[in-house]
Amino acid sequence: MDEVVSEQLLLRVSVLWLLTVCCYGAQVLLERQRQAVLEASEFAAREGQLQSAGRLAAEFAHQIKNPLAIISNSAHSLQRSARENKPASLSQIEIIQEEVARADRVITQIMGYAQLSEGRVEKLNVVEELDRAISQVLPAAMPTEIVLEKRLAAHFPPLLMQRGHFSEIVVNLLQNAREALDGRGKIVLTADCLRDHSVVLTVADNGPGVPPDRVERIFEAYFTTKEKGTGLGLAIVKHNAELYGGTVRLESELGKGAKFMVTFPAKTVPKPFAT
Repeated sequence: MDEVVSEQLLLRVSVLWLLTVCCYGAQVLLERQRQAVLEASEFAAREGQLQSAGRLAAEFAHQIKNPLAIISNSAHSLQRSARENKPASLSQIEIIQEEVARADRVITQIMGYAQLSEGRVEKLNVVEELDRAISQVLPAAMPTEIVLEKRLAAHFPPLLMQRGHFSEIVVNLLQNAREALDGRGKIVLTADCLRDHSVVLTVADNGPGVPPDRVERIFEAYFTTKEKGTGLGLAIVKHNAELYGGTVRLESELGKGAKFMVTFPAKTVPKPFAT
């Protein structure tokens, strides 16, 4: 009798153990399916927003670019008439040229949105993308007296972004630091993962730094502190970071270099194009 009871008890324990394992396995599978559905939904949302923004921006740019070209040509004709002592209103010429320049800046920004549809959102490996950007700006074969130091965290969550957008951020920051050093100095590239899984990228150099009166304007399009600069590199960094809900800021002191910090929130959806 005792032997029968023991067998029944063992059978019950075995059944309970199997049920526990099956329940745990089912929970694991359900969680994986849930994560896969959420990730697929996020990919779809990002792709849809980027494509919508691109279509709208492309249409807007197409409609406004030609009239602006006509206005610009008219302004140059009026200016030539004035130089030849023909009747012309210089104040009107200045107004037209100022408006053309302002509209052109808007178009440059709009066309940046138009390019959002060129590419697809991918799951990016932070370390691999950083190494790829470094090889573009500071290739190993290039002789230089600039020292690059990397300080990277052990683990990063994947970034759901278009590769080109992230690459433009890192490449522009590294190029900015390289140009500030003028061939000699040190760049420190730091990447950290915070507790909320956001990623913080820092590019610091020991160059001359940025004057205090220019810090606030450093991310403006066409504003530059360099003789041959276009004033678009840091504007692109800001644009691309904010597209994914990120932020960028600068810390600098004259004679002690500059530090640019970009923060990418965990799993943020790009901001839709504002109409």
